[in-house]
Amino acid sequence: MIRKVIATLGVVSAALLGGVVPASAQTQAAPHCQWGNTYGTIVKPPVESVFAVVGGARVGSVELCRDSSYNYWGFAIYDTPMTASQYAQVLLQIYRDGDWIKDVSCDTDLGNGNKGNGYIAPNQTRCWTPKVGGVSGHYTFRARTDKYSSHTGALLASGRTVVTR
Repeated sequence: MIRKVIATLGVVSAALLGGVVPASAQTQAAPHCQWGNTYGTIVKPPVESVFAVVGGARVGSVELCRDSSYNYWGFAIYDTPMTASQYAQVLLQIYRDGDWIKDVSCDTDLGNGNKGNGYIAPNQTRCWTPKVGGVSGHYTFRARTDKYSSHTGALLASGRTVVTR
């Protein structure tokens, strides 16, 4: 009888403890291809890593994203928040028939509510660019991100996807 009680308590304890997720794991989990309160799909997985200029450590990821209407945007998420002396930007580079036309950044406002959420400021980890239509087969895109020192302007980390659609 005592063995059954101990065994039952062990199973119940394991079930209860197994269902608890530490808060740090919840806050660190980040969905891919965020744009406001919605999410898209990654164009050409896998996600590209962002690497530190000095030492080469992985510090985040950059993604070329698309929604079901073939609107494209750039998205980056860094593994740790920017410090008081750091900031980062994401660019969506737009090409037509293989030639670069322009970049849009997280600071770009294309009107009608289609804008990025601003550069990655201290205590932040992510930003996204406005969406750009890409239904025509003439357009290809690349997402890139760069992290800088706000004191010296030095490039601290960089990453980019391949040019694709």
